[in-house]
Amino acid sequence: MVIRKVEAAARGVAVAAVPFLRACAAAALALCAVVGAQTPAPFVTPPAGATDPAAQQPSPAATGTTYGRIVVERAQLRCWTGAVAQPPVFDEALTKDAVVVLGRSENGFRCVQLPLGPVGFVSKKFTESTPEGAVKTKGVKVAFRYRAKSSEAPVSQLDNGTALHVVGEQDDWYRVRVPGVDAWVAEAEVQAADAADPAPAKLYAELQQKQEGEVKARLDAIAAQIARQKQDEADVAAVAKLQDDFLVEQKKPIGEQSYTALNEALDKLQATFAAESAGKPVAATLKQRIDQQSWIVDATAAVTKPKPVPADVPPPDKKDPLERFQSIGWLRYERRIAGPGVYYLDKGGQRQYELTCSNSRYDLGLFVDCEVAVLGPRRRPVTTAMSVIDVERLEVLGVANKR
Repeated sequence: MVIRKVEAAARGVAVAAVPFLRACAAAALALCAVVGAQTPAPFVTPPAGATDPAAQQPSPAATGTTYGRIVVERAQLRCWTGAVAQPPVFDEALTKDAVVVLGRSENGFRCVQLPLGPVGFVSKKFTESTPEGAVKTKGVKVAFRYRAKSSEAPVSQLDNGTALHVVGEQDDWYRVRVPGVDAWVAEAEVQAADAADPAPAKLYAELQQKQEGEVKARLDAIAAQIARQKQDEADVAAVAKLQDDFLVEQKKPIGEQSYTALNEALDKLQATFAAESAGKPVAATLKQRIDQQSWIVDATAAVTKPKPVPADVPPPDKKDPLERFQSIGWLRYERRIAGPGVYYLDKGGQRQYELTCSNSRYDLGLFVDCEVAVLGPRRRPVTTAMSVIDVERLEVLGVANKR
């Protein structure tokens, strides 16, 4: 009786131990699986001189990535699935043989992913940027839109601090790419590639390089602009230094001023300027001031330096400035009863010439009783007793005193 009880107890212990042993075995298998999953794959050294962007790309079969090729001439990237007359589309289309990563299928459309995502728009109000051009979102659930218009539903909402790959600007919007944003094409427009073919992965890597190049081109342009601005500041500062030297030289007595060295230094500086340097107009203004002051210095020296007169050269004869005139005298007017009066030139109480002015340049009546010098053609009409001068030039030499 005692022996039977002992056997029964032993069988009970054995039966109770079976679930415990099974649990231990399962735990051991799970631990092995975890350890195996965390063990890194062996690194394969690439061949020497390999520059192919996809040379180190794992095969699609190894990564589980499914690549696809566009099989139509132009496939417009849709924002969502759905058969509508005018579906919302991104500002981007794929051409034939373009390679994409394929995702899920839905309603006759296939989700596709680009290396940096499709082109969309983010309002500048909800971004912050660095002077070097890096841009990220600022705010919670920042809208990523398929066109620069805030009155429509966004394609996606971005977390605060999401890096934006900016490829351009449009008014108050950034034109950006965001990795991970899905796009859609019709199932008939894309065809899955052979998983064993490494060519799609290579083409996808080249597409990624192209999209990254667009982003880099903008950043390089900003960097060049910053460098140009710094160089402009340096050019203007160099001209300002020469301008200070010019002001110092200008304060010296005029006989001690010399601008030769300053002119040479400015010419050498201008030769180093770029075509669009901000220092060019400043330097041109300084050059004009230096030339003007140099001319003043030279002119002053020429005036103050006496010119020696050779002893054997007689001084030139003084020429009468009135010699160019035909006659000089007092202009008089004589009234006549039978006809119009006449103007004549009187000298020493003797009438010299009668005067007319056929070109009406002078009103001879304004110069009556004035001493004048006249010049013009002379003629001798048969009806008059003296010659007539037709005045072309008249100069007043004096006015009679009237008491």
